[in-house]
Amino acid sequence: MPDDRADDRTAITVMGYDKSAVVREEVATMAEALDRIGLREVTWIVVRGPVDEKGLDALRERLDLHPVVVDEIAEHLPVRPKLVDFQDYIFITWRLLRLEGQEVAEGQTINLLGKDFLFTVVPAGHRFPRTMDALGNEHNQVRSLGADYLLYDIIDTVIDDYFSISEELGELIEDAQDRVLNNGGSEALTEIQRLRRVLMKVRKAIWPMREAINVLVKGQSDLVDDYTAPYYRDAYDHTIELMDTVDTHRDMLSEMLDIYQTNVSNQLNKIVKVLTLISVIFAPLTFIVGLYGMNFQAMPELGHPLGYPMVLISMLFIALAMVWLFRRRGWY
Repeated sequence: MPDDRADDRTAITVMGYDKSAVVREEVATMAEALDRIGLREVTWIVVRGPVDEKGLDALRERLDLHPVVVDEIAEHLPVRPKLVDFQDYIFITWRLLRLEGQEVAEGQTINLLGKDFLFTVVPAGHRFPRTMDALGNEHNQVRSLGADYLLYDIIDTVIDDYFSISEELGELIEDAQDRVLNNGGSEALTEIQRLRRVLMKVRKAIWPMREAINVLVKGQSDLVDDYTAPYYRDAYDHTIELMDTVDTHRDMLSEMLDIYQTNVSNQLNKIVKVLTLISVIFAPLTFIVGLYGMNFQAMPELGHPLGYPMVLISMLFIALAMVWLFRRRGWY
């Protein structure tokens, strides 16, 4: 997944294209970017970083955006992925995920799909290498199709990033499973809980995105061409596959947690078993010691010259006999 931490400055890139050519410009203001819409068959405006007040005003005036959409663009925190069809444009958001060690960093992308344009807001420094390469190739079909296919190509790239994260998580889960099976101790439990949190973030990103793509699959919007709809169906199928993988990983973590708890319980049972056997062995010895510790004068054994060694020998014999009996019965 591209690095979206390169810088904190807002950059606006405009790409207009058709079958014959691609024109790319870096503009300073949102108004300049919006003026480029219509100069080519498709215009893609990419805003990397937060949109300022002037930019929001330009979007509100030029595209006649709903106030809710303007508020969503103004916010910089990740929100639940969703899609809203406003007839003249489609508002769709999803989360950008990046795996850092065993943690997931989240970002937010916002897209406005119009008849002949796509407006995209991503974190500062975010890149679209695959889509940019496709636009640079005159033989790639993205050049000959509309903005709806461009949106599909971006979504497909995001889904591929999700697959990569899912594969990396699968490897981490397998490593954690090996440590749990080898009695990893409390560190294994900490790792399981951390992986569960990461997996929950991934699931929260994929599940609502699947619902959003499903709206495009139904083909109820005039902004999605009949030719492009099957591609969204393919993307929808990929999200289902992702969800199945995530659910499998979640089941694996649940099983690992059960294994860990079973191991802890077994270790505790072993400790209790040893302590119980020791207590049982010392019970008759404690009885003997207590019996001859009463110091009654009428006890003949107290005056016998071999009384003390005989009692010690008897105690040792009883202890060894009980140990032998426990081993014979498989209790120890």
